[in-house]
Amino acid sequence: MRIYISVDMEGVTGVCHRDHLLPGGQDYEKARGWLTGDVNAAIEGALEAGATEFVVADGHATMRNILLDELHPAAQLVTGPAQARNRPLGQLCALDVGHFDAAFLIGYHSRAGTPGGLLAHTWVGMLVSEIRLNGQAASEALLNTAILGHHDIPVVLATGASDFCLQAREDFGEGLELVQVKETLGPSAVLTLTPTRSSELIRAGAERSLPPRQEPTKVGLPLSLELDLHRDDMRERALELGGEPLGRLGLRYRGDDVLTVMEAAWAALAHCLREDAAFLK
Repeated sequence: MRIYISVDMEGVTGVCHRDHLLPGGQDYEKARGWLTGDVNAAIEGALEAGATEFVVADGHATMRNILLDELHPAAQLVTGPAQARNRPLGQLCALDVGHFDAAFLIGYHSRAGTPGGLLAHTWVGMLVSEIRLNGQAASEALLNTAILGHHDIPVVLATGASDFCLQAREDFGEGLELVQVKETLGPSAVLTLTPTRSSELIRAGAERSLPPRQEPTKVGLPLSLELDLHRDDMRERALELGGEPLGRLGLRYRGDDVLTVMEAAWAALAHCLREDAAFLK
């Protein structure tokens, strides 16, 4: 079995504060180790279940967070910033390098607007107040699962904090193996497991999730992706690349191809930033 692992950082063991998330922040380097440990635990569990190959996509901010020297040798790593020319699907990349039997979402977080959500946002927090997929408020997990489903890849395991796990259970049902590594106490506080204990749980969850028991998630077509932005100037700049104006601060992308719609929306958000933000460099 070949497994695709999409990795974010807000939902990783121990992470609770913006300082953990970006270079130069207090304990960022430690958080990189916690992140790599969660990923390695998922790989180890999958190996026990018979998986043999892994592609790991670093999908957080600079997308250069996972410690390559400490990553499990069974994996290959997708790393490098999410400029539209590099990674038109943002957190996902290299989905066409052969068939994948299943996907894991490691270290994911709750969607923008989640009351009391831990580091909650969707795609680019400085730009986006909400994203809706076919009318449903969408997390990054929901958006990425739709893209993976387009490639016939089922998502079988996800890890994160309690608020993320609650949303994921509502969005994906009982078939998804969920591992909670920390209890959300507020937007920047958690009750967290230690890396040793969370690794045990992630390893066991990954092993239980394979072989896949569920079908890939297929979204209804034509697809509608609606984005509400924070300011008028953001919306006007995004519309320079297309899309339809929606209300005062929204825009809509529609089409019969999941990838085309998602790529158009991601390119528009990147275009909103008159200069590349630090996480795109």
